[in-house]
Amino acid sequence: MKLSLVAVDLDGTLLGGTSGRYGFLPAGVEALRLAARQQAIVAIATGRDLPFILELLEREKVNPVVESWPQVIVSEERCIHYLNDGMVYVPDAEWNDKILQAERSRFDAILQGVNELLAGELAAIDPSASRVMGEVEQRRGFVEIRFGSADAARSSEAVLSAWLRSHKLPYTAVRNVAGIAIRHASAGKGPVLLEVCRKLGIAPPELLAIGDSCNDLSMLDGRLGFAAAVPGNAESEVKAAVQAIGGYIANGRFGEGVAEAVNRALTDPPFAAGGKAG
Repeated sequence: MKLSLVAVDLDGTLLGGTSGRYGFLPAGVEALRLAARQQAIVAIATGRDLPFILELLEREKVNPVVESWPQVIVSEERCIHYLNDGMVYVPDAEWNDKILQAERSRFDAILQGVNELLAGELAAIDPSASRVMGEVEQRRGFVEIRFGSADAARSSEAVLSAWLRSHKLPYTAVRNVAGIAIRHASAGKGPVLLEVCRKLGIAPPELLAIGDSCNDLSMLDGRLGFAAAVPGNAESEVKAAVQAIGGYIANGRFGEGVAEAVNRALTDPPFAAGGKAG
């Protein structure tokens, strides 16, 4: 099956590994340019907001107006923006409004529950655990907790997930290194990219997802049928999940790993079976 869409995470995947600055490695950018030249759609899928992404692309000399990619941006792990014929990113208003309303619908109940857990079970795991600034949560519409370490966040995932299940809330505890965000089940990179596939008429196995952290698992663990790859610096849990579905484990770190995976997919489709590098 052909490669029709490459969806790549930013932080820790395409973004990082540079010396003296936090930027893109040239190999990753060139591989995505090659994919775009070979008629694959390129998507950025990240928790970052759209202004940050556009400023980053400009800083890293990726000019969508000139190069016509990335054709799709998924921001905040929920909102979709398509590059139109005028080389302007246009939001998918219907989808974005629906998912924003869903995330905000139980904000107060989740906030109260998380505060109670922070005073009890979560404090027992990590006394330093705390929510991000309230105005940030209100603006984004979801609750997020920061822990003192990734290990403390790992231990807290089960507590938060059990609380959500016990209250029958359609939300998930999504860990990203030492932080956990409480996100609606319809949010997340996997479900949002599935909607992108539906809109663009792309079969899920024609999508190659590349990420490094646990918040990327919904697009990497095979549940939605996507092909998957990780750079060499990915978290151990993420590597294990991708390996379990026969995905590609790159030797290269950050953008060099992105380049490995994309070049492999372009030269050796179908890619869903993937395989470990080396």
